Amino acid sequence: MRKEIHILIFSLITTLALGQTEKESFWKPYIESDRIEVELKHYDSITFEKAYRVWTDYQVVELIKLNDSTYNGALTNFVTKHKRKNKTETIYQKIKISTGTAKELMTSLQKENIETLKDCSEIENYPQGFDGKTYVFEIGTEKEKRIYSYWEPENERYQNPEMPEIKNVRNMLNAINAEFDLWKYFKDFRDRLPKGSYSYGMINMIKT
Repeated sequence: MRKEIHILIFSLITTLALGQTEKESFWKPYIESDRIEVELKHYDSITFEKAYRVWTDYQVVELIKLNDSTYNGALTNFVTKHKRKNKTETIYQKIKISTGTAKELMTSLQKENIETLKDCSEIENYPQGFDGKTYVFEIGTEKEKRIYSYWEPENERYQNPEMPEIKNVRNMLNAINAEFDLWKYFKDFRDRLPKGSYSYGMINMIKT
Protein backbone atom coordinates (compact mmCIF):
# COMPACT_ATOMS: atom_id res chain seq x y z
CA MET A 1 0.00 0.00 0.00
CA ARG A 2 2.85 2.39 0.83
CA LYS A 3 4.26 2.23 -2.72
CA GLU A 4 0.86 2.70 -4.36
CA ILE A 5 0.25 5.82 -2.25
CA HIS A 6 3.64 7.21 -3.26
CA ILE A 7 2.86 6.66 -6.94
CA LEU A 8 -0.49 8.44 -6.63
CA ILE A 9 1.09 11.44 -4.92
CA PHE A 10 3.90 11.53 -7.49
CA SER A 11 1.38 11.70 -10.33
CA LEU A 12 -0.40 14.59 -8.62
CA ILE A 13 2.87 16.43 -8.08
CA THR A 14 4.03 16.11 -11.67
CA THR A 15 0.64 17.31 -12.89
CA LEU A 16 0.78 20.44 -10.77
CA ALA A 17 4.47 21.13 -11.55
CA LEU A 18 5.23 22.15 -7.99
CA GLY A 19 8.22 24.29 -7.04
CA GLN A 20 11.29 23.33 -5.04
CA THR A 21 9.97 23.99 -1.53
CA GLU A 22 6.77 22.04 -2.16
CA LYS A 23 8.66 19.32 -4.05
CA GLU A 24 10.95 18.81 -1.07
CA SER A 25 7.93 18.39 1.19
CA PHE A 26 6.97 15.42 -1.02
CA TRP A 27 10.34 13.78 -1.58
CA LYS A 28 11.54 14.09 2.01
CA PRO A 29 8.89 11.79 3.56
CA TYR A 30 9.09 9.54 0.50
CA ILE A 31 12.79 8.75 0.90
CA GLU A 32 12.56 8.91 4.69
CA SER A 33 10.08 6.04 4.60
CA ASP A 34 12.41 3.99 2.39
CA ARG A 35 15.42 4.95 4.53
CA ILE A 36 13.76 3.45 7.58
CA GLU A 37 12.71 0.33 5.68
CA VAL A 38 16.25 -0.41 4.44
CA GLU A 39 17.87 0.62 7.74
CA LEU A 40 20.04 3.50 6.64
CA LYS A 41 20.97 5.98 9.37
CA HIS A 42 19.40 9.43 9.49
CA TYR A 43 21.90 12.14 8.60
CA ASP A 44 21.31 13.78 11.97
CA SER A 45 22.56 10.65 13.73
CA ILE A 46 25.89 10.56 11.84
CA THR A 47 28.97 12.71 12.37
CA PHE A 48 30.32 13.38 8.88
CA GLU A 49 31.82 16.03 6.62
CA LYS A 50 29.49 15.27 3.72
CA ALA A 51 27.17 12.57 2.48
CA TYR A 52 25.42 11.82 -0.80
CA ARG A 53 22.52 9.48 -1.52
CA VAL A 54 21.15 8.82 -5.00
CA TRP A 55 17.68 7.23 -4.85
CA THR A 56 15.30 5.50 -7.24
CA ASP A 57 12.13 3.59 -6.37
CA TYR A 58 14.12 0.40 -5.85
CA GLN A 59 17.74 1.31 -5.21
CA VAL A 60 19.93 3.77 -3.32
CA VAL A 61 23.65 4.50 -3.53
CA GLU A 62 25.03 5.99 -0.31
CA LEU A 63 28.46 7.65 -0.09
CA ILE A 64 29.76 9.23 3.12
CA LYS A 65 32.94 11.14 3.92
CA LEU A 66 33.47 10.87 7.67
CA ASN A 67 36.81 12.71 7.63
CA ASP A 68 39.76 13.25 5.29
CA SER A 69 40.86 9.62 5.51
CA THR A 70 37.65 7.71 6.18
CA TYR A 71 34.95 7.08 3.60
CA ASN A 72 32.26 4.46 3.39
CA GLY A 73 29.23 3.62 1.35
CA ALA A 74 26.66 1.04 0.34
CA LEU A 75 24.52 0.06 -2.62
CA THR A 76 21.08 -1.06 -1.45
CA ASN A 77 18.50 -2.82 -3.62
CA PHE A 78 14.94 -3.16 -2.31
CA VAL A 79 11.46 -4.32 -3.27
CA THR A 80 8.09 -4.50 -1.53
CA LYS A 81 6.77 -8.00 -0.88
CA HIS A 82 2.98 -8.31 -0.81
CA LYS A 83 1.68 -10.72 1.78
CA ARG A 84 -1.77 -11.91 2.79
CA LYS A 85 -4.36 -9.57 4.32
CA ASN A 86 -2.87 -6.57 2.46
CA LYS A 87 0.31 -6.67 4.54
CA THR A 88 3.65 -5.71 2.98
CA GLU A 89 7.31 -6.19 3.81
CA THR A 90 10.41 -4.53 2.39
CA ILE A 91 13.05 -6.99 1.22
CA TYR A 92 16.48 -5.50 0.69
CA GLN A 93 20.09 -6.31 -0.09
CA LYS A 94 22.94 -4.08 1.05
CA ILE A 95 26.34 -4.23 -0.69
CA LYS A 96 29.28 -2.49 0.95
CA ILE A 97 31.26 0.05 -1.09
CA SER A 98 34.97 0.11 -0.29
CA THR A 99 36.69 3.19 1.14
CA GLY A 100 38.69 3.77 -2.03
CA THR A 101 35.69 3.46 -4.34
CA ALA A 102 33.53 5.69 -2.12
CA LYS A 103 36.23 8.37 -2.14
CA GLU A 104 36.64 8.23 -5.93
CA LEU A 105 32.91 8.41 -6.52
CA MET A 106 32.41 11.32 -4.15
CA THR A 107 35.20 13.21 -5.91
CA SER A 108 33.63 12.50 -9.32
CA LEU A 109 30.15 13.53 -8.19
CA GLN A 110 31.40 16.70 -6.56
CA LYS A 111 33.04 17.72 -9.85
CA GLU A 112 29.58 17.45 -11.45
CA ASN A 113 28.12 19.91 -8.91
CA ILE A 114 26.05 17.33 -7.05
CA GLU A 115 25.85 19.63 -4.02
CA THR A 116 24.55 22.70 -5.89
CA LEU A 117 22.42 21.47 -8.82
CA LYS A 118 18.94 22.95 -9.12
CA ASP A 119 15.86 20.82 -8.72
CA CYS A 120 14.47 19.97 -12.15
CA SER A 121 11.28 21.93 -11.33
CA GLU A 122 13.42 25.09 -11.23
CA ILE A 123 14.66 24.60 -14.80
CA GLU A 124 12.63 26.35 -17.46
CA ASN A 125 10.75 23.98 -19.80
CA TYR A 126 12.04 20.86 -18.07
CA PRO A 127 9.54 18.09 -18.97
CA GLN A 128 7.72 16.14 -16.26
CA GLY A 129 5.88 12.87 -16.75
CA PHE A 130 3.47 10.55 -14.98
CA ASP A 131 5.71 7.49 -15.11
CA GLY A 132 9.33 6.68 -15.93
CA LYS A 133 12.36 6.90 -13.65
CA THR A 134 13.07 9.74 -11.24
CA TYR A 135 16.42 10.12 -9.49
CA VAL A 136 16.30 11.79 -6.08
CA PHE A 137 19.50 13.30 -4.70
CA GLU A 138 19.83 13.62 -0.93
CA ILE A 139 22.77 15.84 0.06
CA GLY A 140 24.25 16.42 3.50
CA THR A 141 27.10 18.83 4.19
CA GLU A 142 28.32 20.80 7.22
CA LYS A 143 26.32 23.79 5.96
CA GLU A 144 23.03 22.31 4.81
CA LYS A 145 20.91 19.32 3.90
CA ARG A 146 18.88 19.34 0.72
CA ILE A 147 16.86 17.10 -1.57
CA TYR A 148 16.26 17.54 -5.30
CA SER A 149 15.21 15.34 -8.21
CA TYR A 150 15.51 14.77 -11.96
CA TRP A 151 12.85 12.99 -13.99
CA GLU A 152 14.12 10.70 -16.79
CA PRO A 153 17.52 12.42 -17.17
CA GLU A 154 18.92 9.61 -19.33
CA ASN A 155 16.02 9.57 -21.79
CA GLU A 156 16.94 11.05 -25.18
CA ARG A 157 13.26 11.30 -26.10
CA TYR A 158 12.52 13.84 -23.38
CA GLN A 159 15.77 15.52 -22.39
CA ASN A 160 18.12 17.87 -24.18
CA PRO A 161 21.62 16.33 -23.89
CA GLU A 162 23.16 19.81 -24.22
CA MET A 163 21.45 21.12 -21.10
CA PRO A 164 24.22 21.68 -18.50
CA GLU A 165 22.26 20.08 -15.67
CA ILE A 166 21.46 17.02 -17.76
CA LYS A 167 25.15 16.68 -18.60
CA ASN A 168 25.99 16.85 -14.88
CA VAL A 169 23.41 14.25 -13.89
CA ARG A 170 24.34 11.88 -16.71
CA ASN A 171 28.03 12.18 -15.85
CA MET A 172 27.25 11.34 -12.24
CA LEU A 173 25.20 8.30 -13.20
CA ASN A 174 27.89 7.20 -15.66
CA ALA A 175 30.52 7.44 -12.91
CA ILE A 176 28.44 5.28 -10.58
CA ASN A 177 27.63 2.76 -13.32
CA ALA A 178 31.30 2.51 -14.24
CA GLU A 179 31.83 1.02 -10.76
CA PHE A 180 28.48 -0.75 -10.42
CA ASP A 181 26.16 -1.65 -13.25
CA LEU A 182 23.16 -0.50 -11.22
CA TRP A 183 20.48 -2.26 -13.24
CA LYS A 184 22.46 -5.52 -13.32
CA TYR A 185 22.95 -5.43 -9.56
CA PHE A 186 19.24 -4.85 -9.04
CA LYS A 187 18.22 -7.48 -11.61
CA ASP A 188 20.50 -10.08 -9.97
CA PHE A 189 18.91 -9.29 -6.59
CA ARG A 190 15.39 -9.38 -8.05
CA ASP A 191 15.98 -12.68 -9.87
CA ARG A 192 17.13 -14.39 -6.66
CA LEU A 193 13.98 -13.50 -4.73
CA PRO A 194 11.89 -16.47 -3.56
CA LYS A 195 8.40 -17.16 -4.86
CA GLY A 196 5.88 -14.45 -4.11
CA SER A 197 4.26 -11.19 -5.16
CA TYR A 198 6.48 -8.12 -5.31
CA SER A 199 6.50 -4.53 -6.54
CA TYR A 200 9.17 -1.95 -7.23
CA GLY A 201 8.44 1.46 -8.67
CA MET A 202 5.37 0.99 -10.84
CA ILE A 203 6.15 -2.65 -11.63
CA ASN A 204 4.19 -5.54 -10.13
CA MET A 205 5.86 -8.95 -10.32
CA ILE A 206 4.79 -12.47 -9.35
CA LYS A 207 7.50 -15.12 -9.03
CA THR A 208 6.27 -18.69 -9.40
